[in-house]
Amino acid sequence: MEATVKRKGGSGRKKIEIKKIENKCYLQATFSKRRTSLFRKAAELSATCGVDVAVIVQSPGGNVFAAGGRSSVTTIVDRYLAATSSTPNNADQFPQADGGGQERDQDEEQYAQILKEIEAEKIKEKSLMESQGGEGFWWERGFDDLDVNELEEHIAAMETLRKNVSAKAEEKAKANNIAAS
Repeated sequence: MEATVKRKGGSGRKKIEIKKIENKCYLQATFSKRRTSLFRKAAELSATCGVDVAVIVQSPGGNVFAAGGRSSVTTIVDRYLAATSSTPNNADQFPQADGGGQERDQDEEQYAQILKEIEAEKIKEKSLMESQGGEGFWWERGFDDLDVNELEEHIAAMETLRKNVSAKAEEKAKANNIAAS
């Protein structure tokens, strides 16, 4: 004997038309919710299938967000770029979702530019270290050569730094408590 249950006509989940949201407030709210869901799904895929996942999205406001699975996003992107740019045979290992390589080429150029900038900064740092007699940064040097006035200046600067760091830590802790509740 089968029992049939008659559903009441409620609104329930409705299928929505997929189109760009014009209202900026709704757009940002939808982006935030869907971004969170996308990152959660990526983490679930990584955990259940044991794969490396990297998701990179740019918000309507231009902010970039990234989430990785077991490995960091940087590690996965580096592996992807190495595999797709080293030999043509490896390009099949990571097929393009859009079927084209123009965006990838632009991304690779931008990545190469960033690497050049990092190398330039490392050279600047090395040059600065050498110009200071190779002793390192001021906070790494000994205090033996400082007079009383210089030591007092260091103490005052360190106390200001400690206060600023404490204030920032409290601010972040409050923001985390508000976000968690």
